[in-house]
Amino acid sequence: MTRVAAAVLWRDGRILICRRGPGGSCAGLWEFPGGKVEPGESGAACAVRECREELGIEIRLSGELGEASYRYPEREVSLCFFEGTVERGEPRAQVHSELRWAAPEELGGYGFCPADEALVAALSKRKGPQPE
Repeated sequence: MTRVAAAVLWRDGRILICRRGPGGSCAGLWEFPGGKVEPGESGAACAVRECREELGIEIRLSGELGEASYRYPEREVSLCFFEGTVERGEPRAQVHSELRWAAPEELGGYGFCPADEALVAALSKRKGPQPE
């Protein structure tokens, strides 16, 4: 099973979503920034590292949102979702084809990776981040 961590980043009542590039699993679908957890790395540390590497930003996490598992045809993933904000930098699409700040109620209009769909449904009912 592949362990994955992702960050739900808020700014002005909107959430950062990233569109996967062509090729590979979930090509062209939307996701929350993150990636594979390295051996010995915590999920939170992975989310911070992946946002630095893939988006060129420093983030601050405020808590864990939950976990999900999903079996894709090629592998099974275990995801851990964290909530936070951008502390420094402006997100840049370095490995994604597109980035967007979307209001929670708009999330259902985007095609997300299947492993993210339960979280998308829960976030679509929220107005902002959970209080710290």
